[in-house]
Amino acid sequence: MEPGFGWMVFTALVGESVAIYGLLKSANQWYYVSRLGREQYPLPPGDMGWPLIGNMWSFLFAFKYGDPDSFISNMVARFGRTGIYKAYMFGSPSIIVTLPETCKQVLMDDERFKSGWPKSTNELMGRKSFLGFSGEEHKLLRRLTAAPINGHKALSMYHEYIKEVTINSFDELAKANRPIEFLIEVKKITFKIIMHTFLGSEVDPMMKTLEEEYANLNNGLRAIAINLPGFAFYKALKARKKLVKILQAVVDGRRARKSSNLSETQQDDGVVNGC
Repeated sequence: MEPGFGWMVFTALVGESVAIYGLLKSANQWYYVSRLGREQYPLPPGDMGWPLIGNMWSFLFAFKYGDPDSFISNMVARFGRTGIYKAYMFGSPSIIVTLPETCKQVLMDDERFKSGWPKSTNELMGRKSFLGFSGEEHKLLRRLTAAPINGHKALSMYHEYIKEVTINSFDELAKANRPIEFLIEVKKITFKIIMHTFLGSEVDPMMKTLEEEYANLNNGLRAIAINLPGFAFYKALKARKKLVKILQAVVDGRRARKSSNLSETQQDDGVVNGC
């Protein structure tokens, strides 16, 4: 093969790669922005990212490596300090605002700006969760669920349990004779107390399973909604099914005991006893 021909092939491959790269990078821009018409819908500067994925790779990368501000800093460096940018986030065309005044306007104007969540979050949390309601419906649901544990009198029933769990947990950590991540350990203690408060002592034997599955569920809330093995959303959906199965068994057991007039102390029953 002649050297000249080899360079021609190499140049053609490089040119083709650049063309494909440019085409893919422009696909979202053409599809979502160009069809709106500039005169009718003037949009802020920004980058719509890759097809389907959008800007999520750089967004998740910034959070994973502990530098979330770098995502916005990159926008500012590329498009100027405008305070508002277009992007493609969580499977939808999005507008990102960064100025305090603009953020305040968006967050406080319930008539023109409705609260919403990514598809992955809605599917994992459910349509009837707190996230699925707004306004008066949200306030009503919050009052109904928070009433049993609001106030000093309600929480005083769990004081001894909270004290016991906290002391025992710190004793175990002290005996471990190894470095610990304090925030993670405190989260575990808090999770154990919350589960006991809402579900009662019968979930104590399965606390580790609940903790692991909840962690898997939480990891999928901000992930891209790709339901394929290896993705966080896929793992979160499996965790949700396991958690629903466990919680449903607890609720069914409470209802069965209640119908059979089998009473337990209010502290041991937990909040779910009111179901």
